[in-house]
This record gives sequence, structure tokens and C-alpha cells, in this order.
Amino acid sequence: MELLLHAYHTKGRNVADAQVLRRLGGEGGLDGGQVRAVLDGDDYAAEVRADRRRAAELDVTGVPSLVIDGRRPVSGVQPVAELRALLRNQPPVHPAF
Repeated sequence: MELLLHAYHTKGRNVADAQVLRRLGGEGGLDGGQVRAVLDGDDYAAEVRADRRRAAELDVTGVPSLVIDGRRPVSGVQPVAELRALLRNQPPVHPAF
């Protein structure tokens, strides 16, 4: 996961590109044949569709998003104080946020 995030956020790589994913899988020590099989197959398609349905049900409109205790989703990109308040079930530090 660290390699994937670094490739996308730091190096600007297109992580939707199968070649990029195969290369990252190899760098991460994954078996190349297994990586290729997963990328070429649909073994995880049902789980992905279920995740997308659940996100739509929760009204998630962006990533990263957090859903805490079944409450309305909030952006996961927030100051630490905001996240702490959410986890403690307190009103946000900046209500307009």
C-alpha cells in the first residue's frame, strides 16, 4: 500500500494503469503471475461492487472519507484536532468545516 500511495501522490504515477500496478507489485515482493491474474481477472469484482453500493448508500462523494459510528461521512483530509473531535463524538472545532 505504501508503494502504491507513494507512486500516486509523490511520483504522479497512474495507478489505474495495469503496467504500473504490475511493476509496483513486483517491487512489493508479490508474485508477478498472481498480480497479473488478479489484474486480468474478476476475482474481486463482487467485493468492489459491494463497496461502491455501500459508499453510495452512505452518501460518500469523495476519497478519503470517514464514516464514524454510522454518522454522515466526512472528509478524511482534516486537521488532527477535527479528527479527534469526531472520534470523541464532539462537535467539530470549526463548525463551518
